[in-house]
Amino acid sequence: MRTATLSFILTSLFLHNPLQLAAQLGRPSTSSSVSNQPADLPDDEAFASYQRVTGGITPPKATHAPDPKFPELPADAEQRGVVVMLIGVNARGKVEPVRVLRSTNAAFEKSAVTTVKTWKFKPAKKDGQPIPAQLTVEMKFEK
Repeated sequence: MRTATLSFILTSLFLHNPLQLAAQLGRPSTSSSVSNQPADLPDDEAFASYQRVTGGITPPKATHAPDPKFPELPADAEQRGVVVMLIGVNARGKVEPVRVLRSTNAAFEKSAVTTVKTWKFKPAKKDGQPIPAQLTVEMKFEK
């Protein structure tokens, strides 16, 4: 079974230089970015209790973000893709609702969603108190 190396980028409204971990060369890889920018979406009840990260809110910070598995694809299939998801991080730092916003290849969606559900965060804070927050996550897969 092949696994992917994860390159994680944390983008924040409050940071000018994103944190980036280099992916290992020569292996299937993915990269992920987490954005506190609000997604332009219609209201979704699953995310109603999750605040968008704006001024006065300290964004969640990933503490555990394991690598997703690179899915088995036919040899003639495109060996790269992007999955963009909206996630809700609860006040304990656990990922709860996940919604795929767009995907260039459905073959990558299951791996992306399954993996992001295992991620752990230091929760977002407002006035020093943990709060549930929503984030946009982009995972790029490439072989």
